Amino acid sequence: MQIGLQADEQGFDALLDRFVARGDVQIDLAGGRLLADRLEYETKTRTLYISGRVRFWRGEQYFQANSLRYSLAENRGDAEAVYGVIDFDTTDVDFDLEVAPSIATPPLSYWPRSTPFRGSRFQPDTANRWPTSSASLAAKPLPSPGSRVLLPGLSSNIRLGPEATGGRPAPLRLRDWRTPPVVLLPAAQTMACPPLIPPIPNWHPYPTAITAWGYGQAIDANFGDAFYFQGRMRPEYLWGFNVSQRLIDAGPLALEFDSNALLHTANWQRGGPYNNTYPNAPLPPQTFGEFTGGLALRAWLQPWLSLGFVQGVSVLTANSLYEQTYRGSYQNFLNYLAFEVEALVQPQWSVVGRLHHRSGAYGTYGGVSEGSNAYLVGVRYRFGDAPPSKAVPEMPPPQSCPGAPPPGHNQPKPLADQLNQVAQGASSQALEPGKPTPVEREPLGNPAAEERERHLAIAAAVDQRVRDVQYIRSLKLERRQGGLKYDQTAEERQFGQARPQQLMGFYGDQKLVDGQVGRWRFQAERITITAEGWQAERAAFTNDPFTPSQSWLDLQWVTAQDLGEGTIKIKAKRSRLILENRLPIPMRRNLTLEKKKPVDNRFVVADDSIDRSGIYFGYKLRDINIPNTKAKLKLEPQFMVARALNGSVSTYPLPGSTEGAPNSTQTAQIGDLFGAFAKVEGSLFGFAASDFALSLSTLNPSNFANGTRSWGDFSRTLKLPNLGILPAGEYTSRIYGAYRYRSFNGSLGYQDVYSAIGASLEKSGPLKPWGKLTSNYFWRASFGNYQGSTFNSSNNTAVSSIIGNATRASFYGAFNNSMPVWVGTPKNNIDPRNTQNTPTPITPGLTLNTVTSTSIDYYGDGSNQSLVNFSGGPTLTLGSFTKNFFDYTQLSIIAGGTLQQGQSPFSFDRNVDLATLGVGWTQQLFGPLMFSLGLGYNIDPSSPYFGDTINSYGELRWQRRGYEFAIYYSPYEQVGGMRIKLNDFNFNGTGVPFVPTKPFNPTRNRQSLF
Repeated sequence: MQIGLQADEQGFDALLDRFVARGDVQIDLAGGRLLADRLEYETKTRTLYISGRVRFWRGEQYFQANSLRYSLAENRGDAEAVYGVIDFDTTDVDFDLEVAPSIATPPLSYWPRSTPFRGSRFQPDTANRWPTSSASLAAKPLPSPGSRVLLPGLSSNIRLGPEATGGRPAPLRLRDWRTPPVVLLPAAQTMACPPLIPPIPNWHPYPTAITAWGYGQAIDANFGDAFYFQGRMRPEYLWGFNVSQRLIDAGPLALEFDSNALLHTANWQRGGPYNNTYPNAPLPPQTFGEFTGGLALRAWLQPWLSLGFVQGVSVLTANSLYEQTYRGSYQNFLNYLAFEVEALVQPQWSVVGRLHHRSGAYGTYGGVSEGSNAYLVGVRYRFGDAPPSKAVPEMPPPQSCPGAPPPGHNQPKPLADQLNQVAQGASSQALEPGKPTPVEREPLGNPAAEERERHLAIAAAVDQRVRDVQYIRSLKLERRQGGLKYDQTAEERQFGQARPQQLMGFYGDQKLVDGQVGRWRFQAERITITAEGWQAERAAFTNDPFTPSQSWLDLQWVTAQDLGEGTIKIKAKRSRLILENRLPIPMRRNLTLEKKKPVDNRFVVADDSIDRSGIYFGYKLRDINIPNTKAKLKLEPQFMVARALNGSVSTYPLPGSTEGAPNSTQTAQIGDLFGAFAKVEGSLFGFAASDFALSLSTLNPSNFANGTRSWGDFSRTLKLPNLGILPAGEYTSRIYGAYRYRSFNGSLGYQDVYSAIGASLEKSGPLKPWGKLTSNYFWRASFGNYQGSTFNSSNNTAVSSIIGNATRASFYGAFNNSMPVWVGTPKNNIDPRNTQNTPTPITPGLTLNTVTSTSIDYYGDGSNQSLVNFSGGPTLTLGSFTKNFFDYTQLSIIAGGTLQQGQSPFSFDRNVDLATLGVGWTQQLFGPLMFSLGLGYNIDPSSPYFGDTINSYGELRWQRRGYEFAIYYSPYEQVGGMRIKLNDFNFNGTGVPFVPTKPFNPTRNRQSLF
């Protein structure tokens, strides 16, 4: 291995027994490059000292520090003021000196594009500057030595010396440059310095609030209708008080504890059909109390306007007669949900309106679904003093950066000072560094104006030193509640009926934590280097390529371990996620960041009201390799929490009932409290791809048949010769099977396929583009035997409990097309203001998307169903998502029509929606806050389901470049949840340190003598 060393001065210091190189030190090693001011090597101890603007590049990896010391004898060292970039996707080659790096280090350039050099004989003429020196040389070769003019745009103050031969300028000494020679990629001409930017303004000076609810009235509506003020107001009134306490202050966001004490007074009102003396019997007057408690997330859209969302629990002092008679199941203790709007009229006084909602959270609480809803209006008073904000990790700027502390400011105190401090205080004070005194926040002025000024200062002062930013993928944390939904295949999503993007919703198995981030910027005040890797007491990692970072991880007791072959594994004992440098979110202990290892939590907390009676716990065991195959078995034992609490099961027919019998309530046995989920993935039985799943919602033998669902397929690629109607080529053959599989069918909702087994042949691919029109095709021919629900003989539109059995031969073919009618120009992704609310710049435009399909089905009973469907419509995208209000809109209108001949005997594949309309709308409201709404309707006048909603989805999203927080709900499918995403980016450049810092102040920690 060759090592190249260059420096202004090199020599051996016999007195110190050290080799010394100083002045623009450059080391080239195995495709990497190190730059520093000074290098020393002590031969006796075999210790290497590198100091002064230490920078190292190899491939996609970058590292900088004030100084670096490493003992070759002890395999141990340390570095100070560390900052860098680590890319897990390329560590295997970039950290392996035996192979070439992922990208070559560009050559050093004497022609920096923007930074002039000191002591130069050439002065740039900015009025006539050419883009690059190579372009200038190509346009006009250099004249002979002695000429006054060298290049267009460059002028000489003196003539070239005789050493400049061959028409080339004499090479300058490294010390003559204002900065050391730089590489062009990444663009780090000097040390990357943290920006000194204004502090974050104080949006919330008063942490405690008391609200007097002066008026409240209940409404007869479910939650979805009440949210849109649709329903009948009931003669039930509410009064009371609310107390809230802020827990976390995060600028425009705040997390609060919220509680209510309410009095309900109901007059005579109409009763419901359940649990009543007779259906709809009048209900007598009633008075009872209600207490709620929960966590509230508040977003300040303006200094005077905020939105609040509360999630908690509610308990009544007596049964609500309304809930008792209008809901099939009811109880006093339920889930509590609230949405509120607050408008300040004085700094401490505001008017508040709230939607007050009680429900069973999709059956989580004793199988209860809906509860009751009401509107509250009141006056709020805020008071109290906010505690000092918690300090971020102390990571001073590097030595050569503005605001850096002097060398040695963190060195141990002299013995005399330690003894003096012991005499005056605790002994531990002599060894511990001084802690900064908490800084009192200034009184609230105009936080919105202060925030704008801060952003202007960031845009003007921060040199981001990154370019070519590209969004790659995301790390997702999601918690979902509601009905079970099976995954759609890629073909169904791509070639099924066209739908607005807003109705794509959520599909597949939900993981609490899923995905990965491969490229991180990291920072630490000091790291200890060992033979196994490195360690740090405190370190920070960010996925955001820009500074200030919108999202970063604050890690404690960090260990980076070299696993061999250039693979790095980073572990931290404690961690928290910092959003916007304001909101800290505790993360799990022993967090691990590792190459090509998607982060996933083995513990499962989920809600399945269809099969598992509500909430259940699961634990994903480690994958089991199936012997002599390339397949893996995934196992997840489960415990049914809801059944254990309620003591009953209501998701199965009674034991011994016929197929298709309705579900009934039965006492939970020990076997009903346990279940499992198993899945086989990989190559099995000679098939290239195998995917088989088994869901056991009970281990009780009496309910085993009704508590089991399974589905799967085995596929492989076939090369067929020309068979006439089938041209030669590659096709996919598939064997499939299912037991009690749930299939979604529009207005009919989910329908059960009790059993299915069959085989299919399919093919898909792109078609040749026609101008701007791009098209893809897909077809599938299949044959199988099915058992499923059928329709009543007397009413051919109502699903019966009778199970039909028939063979089914089917052909399905589809074309999808996309035509960009108008494509706008997105803003560049180098300026962080253009991507502050989105991982990629918004591209305005108008696109027309269509799907044309045909389906022909023949059944063993002689019936058949033939369909020709066309669906499509425009999607309009406007805005850039860079302004504060209504700067992003996406609107989709998709209509579909079907020509039908014949009808299927089964409910899972009968087409009942011959004409549909889908509308999707995504809109920015304020800053990062946006909503997404999708609705699907049956618009066939001849259908018994005319006007029915066949799909719906709503989402409230706080979206930023580095992260995303969303709350979503589907009223039609009764599924809701929340998710947090961290986005992963690729970029060229080094970026700059991101942990907030303050300029060094030598008097900050000095105590007064009086």
